[in-house]
Amino acid sequence: MKVARRIVTHPRTTGDTLEPASDLSGLSRPGRADAWRLLLLFIALSLATRWLSLVVDVLDLDETAHAVGSWELMRGRVLYADFVDNKPPLVYLYYAFAQVVFGRGLFAVHLMTAVVTVPLIAFGISAFFHHRRAGLAGGVAFLVYSAAFIGHDVLASHTEILMLLPATWAIVLLRDEPDALVAWRAGAAGALVGVAALFKYPAVGWGLALAVAIAVAGLERRRVRATAAALLALALGLIGPPAITWLWFESRGSAGDLLYWTVANNMHYARNPISAREGAGRALAYGLPFLIVTGPLWWVGRRSYSAWTYRSALIAVLIVTSILSALLGLRFYPHYFIPLYVPLAIAAAPWIADALRRPMDRQARRFVGWTAFALAGFTIATAWLYLAPNRVYRERDPVFAEVGRFLREDPCRPGATLFVWGYAPIIYYYADMPAASRFAVLAQARLTGYVPGNLEAERDGHGSDDQEVAAHWDLLMRDLERSAATFIVDTAPAGIYRWDRYPIGRYPRLQAYVDERFELAGTVRSVRILRRRGCGRAAGRASRARDAFTKRRQE
Repeated sequence: MKVARRIVTHPRTTGDTLEPASDLSGLSRPGRADAWRLLLLFIALSLATRWLSLVVDVLDLDETAHAVGSWELMRGRVLYADFVDNKPPLVYLYYAFAQVVFGRGLFAVHLMTAVVTVPLIAFGISAFFHHRRAGLAGGVAFLVYSAAFIGHDVLASHTEILMLLPATWAIVLLRDEPDALVAWRAGAAGALVGVAALFKYPAVGWGLALAVAIAVAGLERRRVRATAAALLALALGLIGPPAITWLWFESRGSAGDLLYWTVANNMHYARNPISAREGAGRALAYGLPFLIVTGPLWWVGRRSYSAWTYRSALIAVLIVTSILSALLGLRFYPHYFIPLYVPLAIAAAPWIADALRRPMDRQARRFVGWTAFALAGFTIATAWLYLAPNRVYRERDPVFAEVGRFLREDPCRPGATLFVWGYAPIIYYYADMPAASRFAVLAQARLTGYVPGNLEAERDGHGSDDQEVAAHWDLLMRDLERSAATFIVDTAPAGIYRWDRYPIGRYPRLQAYVDERFELAGTVRSVRILRRRGCGRAAGRASRARDAFTKRRQE
């Protein structure tokens, strides 16, 4: 196998423009002499493309679930035993850390993502090219294109964007063919992929790409022992972070909960049957627009390579594994495509750098024009969707903030706990009240037939038959008893996220518990707020006593 050399011909010429490190000495190297200046440039561009995330508090419902999980974690509770969701644990640590640094709430998380995580991913793409011209081009391409799509998904702090930080730097460690056979580099790269998997499990596919790249390097150099050592180091490094995580949860008696909710439950979620019609519709609604918007990256990325090289093999497998992970469950959520931005930006970077350093021809001008149009179009559309009074996204419905305000102003608020019946972790977020049950993200609880993303199953039969788990009802009722839940918010009458199909009356154990212990405290836009009986009178007496004490002290 022969490493392709850099072709310095006109961009229209087909050639492999991915330069090996040995051929770069004479090229322009913006940012290499001053890495900090380059990083500051990426931070500025990240803020310029992601400013809306600093204006809108809740971009996506999933963010509120992660925030609530981080709050439960900061209250000393154990993930998956005291708080249940299907995401790996590092997302909650990330949200908690961001709030420790920048203050409580999602603004802190968005700020952390915009000024730290995303710029460092772009900086990693630049480092892949040793901070030369192609690196600058790739970093900018990532920053622009990763913000030029449906803002509801690409601007939110989803697990996909978080996993890219360690995953990108994993491929930086093995960016050149000689690096691939260095055991410590392979082990460190594997460890970074293992960390990335603790944000989102499909990151393991990046480990497969690194393994293929190591094998390619070994075949080229005919170094069997070095190849075997590097592959072993990669595997050991990859399993290290998950193994340490499992041991930590095992020491707290919740390793079984970790595996059930983040592995077994996720497998059930992925294989939940979705009709071919709905899968095709979601592919047309989300997958096809993604391909159209990122089309220039695919096109110029392919033109950057004409030979099977070490780097082209690495990038090709990264793209394939990222596509396969996006197809799981056939739900085609736009944030599933986020991992593709890194390999696409790397693939396109050499062509972009070559095309823009000379008077641009028609192809280069078209590329720049389409890129600017996509970014401007989606930025304007996203701003309008969130800031205009039409409230296209359900997260912008004022009912959530109003319910939260009602709960915060209730006299029973001090020391209260909350359970929300419905898919609405956003209510926990606005109420800022401890969860009375581990099932704060009810869509993943398997208490009902609700299956996220499977709309036809809900319409035809209230979800799949095997979705409900009777043992989970035992856990729920035990939680409510142990925490002596103060409030139950019933979203079913309001039909929020189709929860009107699952009224409390359908579930006799919960209905009996509510009838015996709760009374209606109020209704906010059809959302019923139930309060524990006697709590209001006791709280009122305590409030009057505090007022009288304060008045005596003032006198």
